[in-house]
Amino acid sequence: MAPTFRVLLAGALFATGGALIKSCDFPSLQRAGMRAAIAAVTLFVLLPEARRWPTWRILSLVPAYFAATCLFVVANTLTTAASAIFLQSTAPLWIVLASPLLLRERPSRRDLVTLLGVAGGMSLCFFAPTAAQATAPEPRLGDWIALASGIGYAGLLLGMRWLGRGGGDEACAAVAWGNLCTMPIAFALLPIVGQTPMLGTVADWSAVLVLGVFQVGVAYAILVRSMAHVSAVQASLLLMIEPALNPLLAFVAHDERPHWLVWCGGGMIIGVVALRSVRRRRAAVAQ
Repeated sequence: MAPTFRVLLAGALFATGGALIKSCDFPSLQRAGMRAAIAAVTLFVLLPEARRWPTWRILSLVPAYFAATCLFVVANTLTTAASAIFLQSTAPLWIVLASPLLLRERPSRRDLVTLLGVAGGMSLCFFAPTAAQATAPEPRLGDWIALASGIGYAGLLLGMRWLGRGGGDEACAAVAWGNLCTMPIAFALLPIVGQTPMLGTVADWSAVLVLGVFQVGVAYAILVRSMAHVSAVQASLLLMIEPALNPLLAFVAHDERPHWLVWCGGGMIIGVVALRSVRRRRAAVAQ
């Protein structure tokens, strides 16, 4: 299988998250914790380079990983899959704002234009009229949590870049250990937010098993194995299939219908990020 197709496959597996999360009746934090535990086992099995004791550098990414993944699951249980994935996709906005402080990397003028586009799309998603649905009972609260998930995702990407500067396989280990540490944190928070673990049905366990093994574990393993053969710009463009496909799968599986402004905002976010990636690729080729 060609590396580009493998990256596309990883993005498609990531995109199943919204529909699958909504197919499970476990409390949201229990869903997130169980998914993370299953994903951790899958990653340790599939990625030998992840089988190492974590350093303080690896463990320092756990809060960002927890925020990016666990809050995304919680958001999907409260708002539409479209709002959850589009608001998480605002990560480039937070990266541009934080890079000068954390990585000493100053954004270019084009980065600032992209920032404005992402901010505009985020505003459309966030301020679109909301109406409760069976699969999105508290959309406004879910939108806030999805936004926090996007900030966490930005922190995770910045942390991965920081780890990458040191070389080695720390990034692989960070993903595996991030999942393993997410599980006890999620379960510890259950009583604090008033959630009670439940045994669940066969359908619930099937959904969370597919989430852990394929939507996270296999998807990340494929992506890690492919990144050495695909440029970062090309990978970022191919992974745009996730925010594009995620809400469509939720619509097919659950007849979930976001407001049209959410679609417009999501399209703006995907469009400006994709356009920036294309321009970076052209600039790299020109050099």
